[in-house]
Amino acid sequence: MIAKGKLEDALSRLGAAAQSLSAHEAADAVTVLEARLADNRQKAILDTHDPDEISRERNSISVAALQILKKLPDEPPAQAPPAKGLTEQSMKAHIMALTFVVKGGVLLWLFNHWQSGGFSEDQFYGTLTLLIPVLAAYGAVMFQDFLDHRHHQLSAPQAHPRIRRSVQWTIYGVILGYGLALCIAIGAKAQGSIASYAGFSGLLALIESGLGIYLARIVRTFFPEKNKD
Repeated sequence: MIAKGKLEDALSRLGAAAQSLSAHEAADAVTVLEARLADNRQKAILDTHDPDEISRERNSISVAALQILKKLPDEPPAQAPPAKGLTEQSMKAHIMALTFVVKGGVLLWLFNHWQSGGFSEDQFYGTLTLLIPVLAAYGAVMFQDFLDHRHHQLSAPQAHPRIRRSVQWTIYGVILGYGLALCIAIGAKAQGSIASYAGFSGLLALIESGLGIYLARIVRTFFPEKNKD
């Protein structure tokens, strides 16, 4: 089209091609050429400049357009693969949900065994006093973080680091293992495998100081308490 003198149409198509190929510098250069061409056409209409000068400027624009065309890539640049893993905020939501689901399941398991006679009323309420304060402490920290992030993000989203898959599944395993250990201990007490309530309380304390301490580390890492003046 350039050789046929259809420079306006050629620049328009060249700009569209550059945009579709994500060649932003080439697209900007085409925009500059279009401005030069419009200015040159205006000069020709007003007849204020030498026709030879107008012809040379048009030829210069044509040559520049051909150079841009030669530099265009054959296809757009390869896009970076999507990032794997969860963002930290998404991971926080998973930890919060899974922790409450697991703890809720443990409490329902305890309630079921109380209803079936595996725990006396005193033992049931005594076990609740061991389990609920820990859940309440974790819940308070998580809820405070939820309130701290109550505003919508107004600026353009930035790339956030992703949590590695190995870390995700380790966290899931710790939370689920913690809940499973509590359920096993409650079931063992209800079935009589643990004779005394004192022994059962000691086992719960052992679970809290064993697996529970890892859950506490997870919560403190993802939901750090902020110092307020």
